[in-house]
Amino acid sequence: MSKLVEMFQTRLTWFLVGSVILSGLVAFGCGYLLVYFGQDMIDTVFDRPETNRAFQEKYMEDLQDYVDKDDITLDRISLLDGWVEYNSYVYISVYLNNRVIFNSDYIADDSLLEGTEASDSEEDIVLDQPYLYPLELTDGTMTSVDIFCYDYWKYYYYVWGAGVGVGILLFIGLLTRLLRRKLSYINDIEQELQILEGGNLEYPITIKGKDELASLANGIEQMRLSIIDNMTKEQKMLQANKNLVTSMSHDLRTPLTTLNGYLEILNMDRITDEQLKKHYLELSLEKTREIKELSDQLFEYFLIYGEDSKRLDVEPLPAYDLVMDLLENQFLGLEEKGFTIEAVNQVEENSGDCLVNTQYMHRVLNNILSNLDKYADVEKPIEVAAMIERNSLVIRIRNGIRQNKEEHESTKIGLITCERIMKLHHGSFNKYEIENEFTVKLSIPMR
Repeated sequence: MSKLVEMFQTRLTWFLVGSVILSGLVAFGCGYLLVYFGQDMIDTVFDRPETNRAFQEKYMEDLQDYVDKDDITLDRISLLDGWVEYNSYVYISVYLNNRVIFNSDYIADDSLLEGTEASDSEEDIVLDQPYLYPLELTDGTMTSVDIFCYDYWKYYYYVWGAGVGVGILLFIGLLTRLLRRKLSYINDIEQELQILEGGNLEYPITIKGKDELASLANGIEQMRLSIIDNMTKEQKMLQANKNLVTSMSHDLRTPLTTLNGYLEILNMDRITDEQLKKHYLELSLEKTREIKELSDQLFEYFLIYGEDSKRLDVEPLPAYDLVMDLLENQFLGLEEKGFTIEAVNQVEENSGDCLVNTQYMHRVLNNILSNLDKYADVEKPIEVAAMIERNSLVIRIRNGIRQNKEEHESTKIGLITCERIMKLHHGSFNKYEIENEFTVKLSIPMR
C-alpha cells in the first residue's frame, strides 16, 4: 500500500493516469454520441408507417410463397417455424376465427385448433383491421396475420459496433498521442546519452517540463557540467603544476650553477688569499640557503595540495586577536628592517570568532611577510587594513613594488600556496598589481 501511495506522489504517474482518463472520456463520449445519433437516424429513417408497411408487405409476399411451396395446411401450420427461424427479424401471429393458431413464440395446441374449420362466412374471419394481412393456406383456409418487422434493428448492432470500434481507436490514438511526447523525450535523452558516451561532453542535455523525466535530465546535465568542470580544473592544475615545476627547475638551476662555479674555483686551489676563499664560501652558503628555501616552498606547495578540504580541522579564534597578532607581532620584524607600517584596524574585541586552522593560517601570514621582505619597496609604507564584511574578516595589505628585483626572482609559489590554504578555509585570497603597487586581500569566514 505504501508503495502504491509513493507511486502516486510522482508527477509522471499523475500524467499517465490523467492521459488514460482523458483518452477514456474522449473515446467514451465520441462513441456514445455516435451510437446516440446513429440510433436516432435509424429511427428517423425506418420507424415510419409507410416504411413499416413496405417491409410488412414484402415479408407477407415471402410468407405466402413459403406456404405455397411447402404445402402448409391448417394441420401443418407448425411448419411456419422454418420460415420464422430463417427470418429472425420478423414476428408473426396467425389468427383463424379470432383465435391464435400460430405465434412466433409458440404453436397453438390441438384444443385451440378445434372448431377452427374453414368457414365461408366472411364475418368469422378477422380481416377488417388494417394491420392484419390475409394468408391463404394450401387447403384453402383463409387466415389473418399480424406481422411486426424489426428488420432494421440489425443496424443498431452495426451502430453499436461502430461506436465501440471508434471509441477504442480514439482511446488508443489519443493515448498514443499524449504519451508520444514523453516517449519521444525519453528517446531524445537516450540519444543524447549515447553522444555523451561517445566522448562529446559539450553536447547539452535537453530539459523539458517539471516531472521526474525533467529531473532525471537535469541531473544528467548537472553531472555533465560537473565532469567538464572537474576536467577543466584538473587540466588547469596539471598545467599549473607543469609551469611550477618548469619555473622551479629554472630557479633551482640558477643558484646551483652559481654554487657549482664557486665550488670549482675553490677546488682548483688557485686562490691563496684566505679572505677571498672566505668570500667564496659565504657566497656558496648563501646559494645553498636559497636552494633550501626554494625546496621548502616546493615541499609546502605539494603538501598543501595534498590536503582534503573536508578534513581540514578549524577552530574558533577571536578575529580581534588574529588582527592584533598580525599588527603587533608579525609586522614587528619588518619595522626593524626599516619598513613603515600604516595600520587601520576596524575590528572590535567583540566582533566574533574566525574559523581557522592556526598552523595553516600562520603559513599564509609567513608567506605574505616573506613576500613583503623580498619585493616590497622600503621607501613606501605598507598599508594594512582590517574590517568585518559580509560575515567575514577581511585583511587588506598594500605595498609598493621594489624596482630592483634581481636579487630575488619570484616563482609566486608562496602566493599560490596562500590561495590554496584560503580555499581550504572556504575563504578567499586575491592579489592585484597596479602601477607599481601590490595588494593582497584575505577573506576569512566568521563563525
